[in-house]
Amino acid sequence: MEDVMCYLCSEDMEDYYKTCGEYWKLKTFLQKVVLSHPAAVKSLSAGRVVVVNTSELTNTLGVILQNSLGKNNERTYTALVICEQTLRPTNTRPKTVSLEDIVRPVLLEEKLFQPEGACGHEVLPLSGEDITSITTKILKINADRILDDVKKRQQPRFRNDPPGQSVTMATQELLRLTESNPEGLPSLNPVKDFNLRDIDLVEQFRRLSFLKESLGKFQCINCAIFMEHFEKTRENMQMKDEFSRIKFLLSDSSLHLLPEYEQRIMVLQRLKYIDNTNTVQLKGRVACEISSHELIITELLFNNVLTELHPTEIAALLSCVVFEQKRCSEPNLFETLQKNKIKIIELATEIGILQRDCGLKIPVDDFVDELNFGLAEVVFEWARGMPFSEITELTDVQEGIIVRCIQRLDETLRDVRNAARIIGDPVLYQKMEEASRMIKRDIVFAASLYTQ
Repeated sequence: MEDVMCYLCSEDMEDYYKTCGEYWKLKTFLQKVVLSHPAAVKSLSAGRVVVVNTSELTNTLGVILQNSLGKNNERTYTALVICEQTLRPTNTRPKTVSLEDIVRPVLLEEKLFQPEGACGHEVLPLSGEDITSITTKILKINADRILDDVKKRQQPRFRNDPPGQSVTMATQELLRLTESNPEGLPSLNPVKDFNLRDIDLVEQFRRLSFLKESLGKFQCINCAIFMEHFEKTRENMQMKDEFSRIKFLLSDSSLHLLPEYEQRIMVLQRLKYIDNTNTVQLKGRVACEISSHELIITELLFNNVLTELHPTEIAALLSCVVFEQKRCSEPNLFETLQKNKIKIIELATEIGILQRDCGLKIPVDDFVDELNFGLAEVVFEWARGMPFSEITELTDVQEGIIVRCIQRLDETLRDVRNAARIIGDPVLYQKMEEASRMIKRDIVFAASLYTQ
């Protein structure tokens, strides 16, 4: 990267470049917003003269032939623009100016494009971003005749025919306006002529005017080889921007979920699942064996909430982590299940509060509400041997959901059994084996005609 060695440009060329970049970004944004305004759309009727800027055209006069709604309700304008005679009409939409092209000298872009040789023309579809300004001039043209003439000359047999009178007159009128107004035509004021009432937009237009005025106060524009130095500065700035972009992508700051990751690490450290060096501890190894609601189930194991219970009671209580239906009839739980239900809810509340204190944006109530004891009575009676036809009378939950819940519960019981093996609790291990055996029976685990 080579620095610009010039006593004028070395002072403020980089600032000038940044100001130009801000100017073109703001101008492009305002063009897109304003040209979607009903007053602007109405003004862009056939015959309106506009200034066009694309990747191939710079400050070129054109005349609107028609406007229409394209894909995604994006308004498209068909315009005839002047160009060099050697440039053959393509009738394809030009590429919108990219961000790198937008950062260009503002004060040197004021003069309108004039063909060096014979004047030609193109008919192009334009987006709102391609129209730099809407002038006050309106030409009397026959838009339909122009479009028909251009369409006709795109056919192979008429390709070498000269342009029709309507096309020639429109092209000559655009060339005459360009030659008589080389510094540009007066344009409509978006705020006054379109009656914009949005305060933010008005302020942004004022900001745009301020930026344009400030660009004339830089010393670098007085340099004899200004354009050469500006191109070199643009290359340097693009390299700096690319370096900053790559540096950001390689840094932790580019990870959008990094703050949440760090907050969850803090929760695991507070619960002693990992130590201060992020080494996995015994509780962390146990949690790895659980497929859902890892924190709650692991805390139940280490607080010995399940060890003293009967296998049927364990199965009933653990159904709260697999049953997801929010609305169902209230189960009729006897004293032991009700007491341990309260213990589980209190434990989940403590974890929810800890997560909130560590910065996680998970409401405590929402975390606790993930536990649903709606099928606890059903599972308890099923584990005791009640027929399926009778347990369906205990709840208003559909039979298919009951079957699915019990099947998922068996997976959870096997996860807890493996966790008990890691902890070294043979009593709990045997109880989980027994609970799994008790619920794994009859129609709930019968082979399905659809899946077997």
